Amino acid sequence: MTGFGRGSASDGEITVWVEVKSINSRFLEIQMRIPPILSNAEFEIKKIIKKTISRGKIFLNAQIIGGSGVRLWDIIVDDSLLDMYADLIEQIENRLVPERTVISLDRFLTMNEIFTKIPNTESQERVVSLALSAVSEAMKSLRQSRRQEGKSLQADIQKRIVNIKNCVRKIEKIHKDATPSRFKNLREQVEQLVGDIEIDPIRLAQEVAFLTAKADCTEEIIRLESHIAQIEKSIKSRKPVGSFLNFILQECHREINTIGSKTDINEISELVIILKEEFERIREQVQNIE
Repeated sequence: MTGFGRGSASDGEITVWVEVKSINSRFLEIQMRIPPILSNAEFEIKKIIKKTISRGKIFLNAQIIGGSGVRLWDIIVDDSLLDMYADLIEQIENRLVPERTVISLDRFLTMNEIFTKIPNTESQERVVSLALSAVSEAMKSLRQSRRQEGKSLQADIQKRIVNIKNCVRKIEKIHKDATPSRFKNLREQVEQLVGDIEIDPIRLAQEVAFLTAKADCTEEIIRLESHIAQIEKSIKSRKPVGSFLNFILQECHREINTIGSKTDINEISELVIILKEEFERIREQVQNIE
């Protein structure tokens, strides 16, 4: 499901802002854009996300605002490498311009390999703690946003289920009313085909009964009604049901296709088409459900 959440945490000197958004996806995918000082907290951040969300593509963005008196980073100078560069520059200048041997400090500022930037240990601990609190708050906000969308999806699916149940009841009634006449019609058709040829009446009754049984949709209707009941129960659950609903909808399509292939009654065929359309719309909605 789609959603958006925002969270923040501050200790008076350092403030961490976190924004999270989600889009539809069959699986859980997490993409994060966080400052380097939070790199060692990436596992903990993902752990918080996974506790809240089990399906969807998640985008997380974190920003850190530090006060003027806060030192987030320490700079370490590689003294041996610095001395090597200084000696080398001095040798070059003495060779090319003997009268100028003063080494400008600006030269060394462009030599990144001399300097190592590492997080300030005390500040990093504070930032990580604040970040985890901000992520938790943002995920709660995202969860609430997704829950609102879930209610809309639930209402739409429930409305379609009502229409589906009405169609199934109509199919069941038409099929039940047509069964006795189907046996009679088949018997008459066979008798017309054979004409004056003598046929064992018992064998004829058995064959007609066999053909009638092949067209019987009672089992498919019962299973379809069971699947529909499971869908209704699932959409009321507070647990993740997206994958389960996908499976149940596949079973519903299987039963509907079987009913459609068995029947030769136009009214049932028309209702089968309506059922397929409604279940397809539900299937599209289920892709958005966690």
